[in-house]
Amino acid sequence: MSHQSFSVRLQDLLSTLEGAALIGAARMRLRGLGEQLQFACLAMPCDEALVALELERLGRLQVPGVASADGWRTTDLEFLPSGTPFAYLLGGGSGYAAELAPGDPMLEVLAPVLDSAPRHALLVPIRVGASVVGGAALLSGDAHMGDRELALGERLASVLALTLEAYRTERVLYQLFARALPDLCGDDALTGFPAALERHLHSLRLTPEYRRRLDLARSVARLAASGTAETRLATDILGRVEAYVGELERGEETDEEAAGDAAEGGDEEAVRVG
Repeated sequence: MSHQSFSVRLQDLLSTLEGAALIGAARMRLRGLGEQLQFACLAMPCDEALVALELERLGRLQVPGVASADGWRTTDLEFLPSGTPFAYLLGGGSGYAAELAPGDPMLEVLAPVLDSAPRHALLVPIRVGASVVGGAALLSGDAHMGDRELALGERLASVLALTLEAYRTERVLYQLFARALPDLCGDDALTGFPAALERHLHSLRLTPEYRRRLDLARSVARLAASGTAETRLATDILGRVEAYVGELERGEETDEEAAGDAAEGGDEEAVRVG
């Protein structure tokens, strides 16, 4: 199978599985993570905040983005935790505050994605269930981090864990899907999945309703991706449409019940006349 053919099948399959909606949800979850870290920069005396997560490859951490009071920017930084404070957190260590020297090697691995030169750091573990999946780092250039900030940081970590649990699960599912799909769709696949998939996709292409629904889903996704206010607007619109459809369905049921009652009444009248 050529690379182009596989790409076409992959794109179609993602649409068939409503992959666009799933990817949109993952992006919104990542944006939610950024907003939580940005709020931390506003609520605490820190210039930048980030999380380092253990995702696919055991032993490596990934930093999906860095937040400041001004916003959130995504990154693709990956590193080994050895020699960094995150190794201590992954090993079961509790949160702590630290003072940093200029160019401190403790956070040297984070330097490529930071816009500031932190002199104070607050590091707290992020736990999902009984496992530590990474850590959050709150960094400041001037403000000292004390017990109050440590308590706030630990609360923040518990909130971040809720978002990151779903984010990590989605990432793992995508990675498993990406690894399995070439074998399932290859010319030498041991199952009938490729042929069945082609028939299913062909039938979907022949259905105008499918295309209209996909276009509608994409429009709503584009609206929701524009910001928090637009997301609320999209949710409100969908809620109103759902309520309207529900009223229509209830109205149809009422009309059918009324017609049934009228028919029964006519039968009874006919019996009396007879």
